[in-house]
Amino acid sequence: MSENVSKENVAARVLDAVMKGALLKDIHGVPDDVMEGIYAFAFDSYNKGQLQQAEEFFRFLCLYDFRNADYMMGLAAVFQLQQRYQQAADLYTVTYALSKNDFRPVFHAGQCHLSLGKVGKARQYFEMVAMQCRDQSLRDQAQAYLDALADAKTSKIEAVEDDN
Repeated sequence: MSENVSKENVAARVLDAVMKGALLKDIHGVPDDVMEGIYAFAFDSYNKGQLQQAEEFFRFLCLYDFRNADYMMGLAAVFQLQQRYQQAADLYTVTYALSKNDFRPVFHAGQCHLSLGKVGKARQYFEMVAMQCRDQSLRDQAQAYLDALADAKTSKIEAVEDDN
């Protein structure tokens, strides 16, 4: 009985610490170099197309340090490649909130919304990148999506007019 009480006490203390903003990596004493090693392994798995393995490691990293934008970005990228677009878009949004001025998550969220058929929402994300991002390459990519969306809209309108 005392073992159960002890486990419940530990669980309650951990939950209380997490609710106050403590990171599990700190509670469990996981050193930063271990976290970086796991990240390197997760990133390597992602690059090799081992998405299930990459997902497991990125999930661990996010759980143990939910403030690290790189970990969230990695998990979102895995979800995007797995065609779990809504989950990816949601995580990209969190990633942007964590990373402040990094517009890569906004761009990728736009791609996810486009894949979900949410053209208006995708356009908003691409416009945000095109107008606010300082990375010219990323701005150009966002503008290419905006141009393609405008062309598609024009083509659709012309097709409807031709049918009439």
